[in-house]
Amino acid sequence: MNIKIDYDLCTRCGLCIKVCGSKRIGEGDDGRPYKIIEAGCSDCGHCIAVCPVDAIVNTRVDMSEYRRIVAPGITTDQFTNLVRNRRSIRNFKTEPLKQEHIDQILNVVRYIPTGSNKQGLKYKFITDPEVLQKIRDEMASKMDRISGMANMFPVKYFVKKKNRSSSRRLVDLYAKGYDTFLRGAPCLLVIYTEDQYFRITQWDAGIASNTIDLAAQTMGIGTLMNGYFVILSNRFRSLKKLIQLSNKQTVLTAVCLGYPDIKYRKTVYRRPLDVTFL
Repeated sequence: MNIKIDYDLCTRCGLCIKVCGSKRIGEGDDGRPYKIIEAGCSDCGHCIAVCPVDAIVNTRVDMSEYRRIVAPGITTDQFTNLVRNRRSIRNFKTEPLKQEHIDQILNVVRYIPTGSNKQGLKYKFITDPEVLQKIRDEMASKMDRISGMANMFPVKYFVKKKNRSSSRRLVDLYAKGYDTFLRGAPCLLVIYTEDQYFRITQWDAGIASNTIDLAAQTMGIGTLMNGYFVILSNRFRSLKKLIQLSNKQTVLTAVCLGYPDIKYRKTVYRRPLDVTFL
């Protein structure tokens, strides 16, 4: 069994039984908790984290990673300001990301929650200027092909005009020297997976990218979610080859990262939320 309980320390408080999401910890006749079966345990660590006397050990994980909870030291107003101040950046400095900032981002995103604790996400930071340029060119080429097909008979009758004109405009602006695909970002972060666990990995990637997005603001790093890259890379093998991914690997999200070359002085307007209470 991966879960070991020191009964000399255990107080029979029952907290580990209560928090076990997969109900793999049961209560014996003597009131002591015990591991029912190992199968199905996701190593989530709730039982370890809740135990008041450190009586539980998981032999499959590094127990030194379990540390005492530290208060984050931020208020709701401070967090709200972080969210409100956040802007999508489309003007980046050419300065490459500092390795210490990349390490900090990875240290933060490592602790995001994932469905069933699968932790199936993989991260690829692309910072080589030559590779980034090849990605821009390839994205423009593939968007040009898509735009051409979308305007052909009879396809054009099944694609909204605004969508056809939007894709065409991206290609035309790129041809004029505007980077409409990576926006001059010195880094493209690609989050991908080999594990298609229903659609849960897609949701995990959304959590990961949002966590990275907010963490980046605290380091003075600008971000831009890149949906075009996600769609094109999963549709065209050539883009996956550029970033050394196989057909078995699925790109879930992509984020442009870099130090902003512009400073915003005001927050943005958002429409009132559409909320219903039942």
